[in-house]
Amino acid sequence: MFKMFAIICAVTVMDCVTLYEDPPRTFNTKQECEAASSIKAEQTLEMLTDEGELTVEHFEVGCEKQ
Repeated sequence: MFKMFAIICAVTVMDCVTLYEDPPRTFNTKQECEAASSIKAEQTLEMLTDEGELTVEHFEVGCEKQ
């Protein structure tokens, strides 16, 4: 089983933060998780850039074994 994570480093925040979906989704294969994480990455970046209040220095979405 795999779960999705996102790492966001913002200019206004001292440290990077690792976030997980809430409620969490689990995926049977890494391929399923990676397909979903690609969609999540697009949606999240769009949300962050639409707000205009946060300058993102590093953004990464991926999957890890549960």
